[in-house]
Amino acid sequence: MPTLQRIERTEQRPLRALRRRRGVQAIIANAVLWQLAADVVAIVVTMGVFYVLRLRESSFHPAVRSPEFFASVLVASVVYWILVFWLAGLYRNWLVRSPFEEAYTVLKAVAVGVAIPVLAILLDSGWFSYKLIFYALLLAVVVIALRSWVRHVQWRLRSQGMIVFPTLIVGDREGIASFLAQYDRTSSSGYVIVAALVSDGAIAEQIANVPIVGGRSDAARLFAEGQFDACIFAFASADADAVLELITAASEHGLQTMIVPDLYHVVMGSVRTLSLYGVPLIEISPHLLAPWQALVKRAVDIVVSATVLVVGMPVWLLIALAIKLDSPGPVLFTQYRVGKGNRPFKLYKFRSMTHGRWDGTWTQLNDPRVTRVGYFLRRTHIDEIPQLWNVLRGDMSLVGPRPEQVVLVEQFVRAVPYYNRRHIVRPGITGWNQVRCGRQELPDMIQEIRSRLRDDFYYIENMSLRLDFEIIVRTIGVMLRGHGIA
Repeated sequence: MPTLQRIERTEQRPLRALRRRRGVQAIIANAVLWQLAADVVAIVVTMGVFYVLRLRESSFHPAVRSPEFFASVLVASVVYWILVFWLAGLYRNWLVRSPFEEAYTVLKAVAVGVAIPVLAILLDSGWFSYKLIFYALLLAVVVIALRSWVRHVQWRLRSQGMIVFPTLIVGDREGIASFLAQYDRTSSSGYVIVAALVSDGAIAEQIANVPIVGGRSDAARLFAEGQFDACIFAFASADADAVLELITAASEHGLQTMIVPDLYHVVMGSVRTLSLYGVPLIEISPHLLAPWQALVKRAVDIVVSATVLVVGMPVWLLIALAIKLDSPGPVLFTQYRVGKGNRPFKLYKFRSMTHGRWDGTWTQLNDPRVTRVGYFLRRTHIDEIPQLWNVLRGDMSLVGPRPEQVVLVEQFVRAVPYYNRRHIVRPGITGWNQVRCGRQELPDMIQEIRSRLRDDFYYIENMSLRLDFEIIVRTIGVMLRGHGIA
């Protein structure tokens, strides 16, 4: 399903979805209740384990060993941690967000939650025990594990049709048709598009097998009827005030509201508001990462690339020998790609295709140019290893948008004017587009590059060390499964 930008104020009110269901169905469908139950179990289990281990110490007062004392500690722990997790924003619909982001938020909440009593004890008595650190780590691991299990169960229920969210798509005919052309009808998200509201009139009863149920004048009635749990807005071109009015009406009726971003108006970089000349403006900052994060990112690039190149040298030499024995030609494939600031650089890869000049084309599935050794290298992405030299040189980063050939960039810029915006960051060996689930190859090169740009812009707009770590972990999974194109 295409990337959606969710309006935060509706996401912060997930319990309102209960109004649309009754009884057991409401409980099963509500993600927050699952998270709350998982957290309570995690807190009770962790405190129980910690308490039993501490009871082995003979220094405890007899009163501490009583069931009443344990029950009071248990209740206080549950109330305290649920409050901490609530303040950290952990009780919302995390199914629409990355599990890595959820785990990262849990770690931050636990760190802050344990720091408060530790500091209070230190200031009061000067006493500190490393057992509290053990307790915090155990709690974080158990909470993340149970939340991951709960997430899996919910996805299973959604994929089996036990949890379904009827969804209305609103927009003009072009916008709706474009969205439905990319919409994954087999998605296990549970959001099922059952109807369309066309703002610019309808000349047919349906669009891509989705029935049209009305126009702009019918919006208020459809939102109020309670037939839909979610609403997606997909406009190719529309009056901003009219769209805002529709979005406001949908959110006021408790629908989860989502919009399809218009890439022509995406501005790369962090922004902040300020007042100049008596009017509010948005300041565009070229610094996508805080200075310390940029420094850490570069340090990780250097350490990881140097370590992999040196430690894996015997393996790389064996691969080089296999390439030489398999087909005539050099071991390394070199090609000029476009990097940060539109500067070209020479990219290095293990040669996986027959020797020749292949500029201006992409590798296709079952490409006849791929050699026998090259098939293995491409499936496992090992052919990318020499690019770690590019990372050491500063031409590339471990994570970022994939660099493209110089000749192709010139074509893409003419067809997609905003293409060059991806070059404000270092390109990467791996990126969000390479690991995103459900990624599909489109038959037309320009359609494919527009699809890739959505992922590139998502990464640039959300750059962080956490996102880099998630992409690296996902990349390792892709390599182990052998899902590369060969």
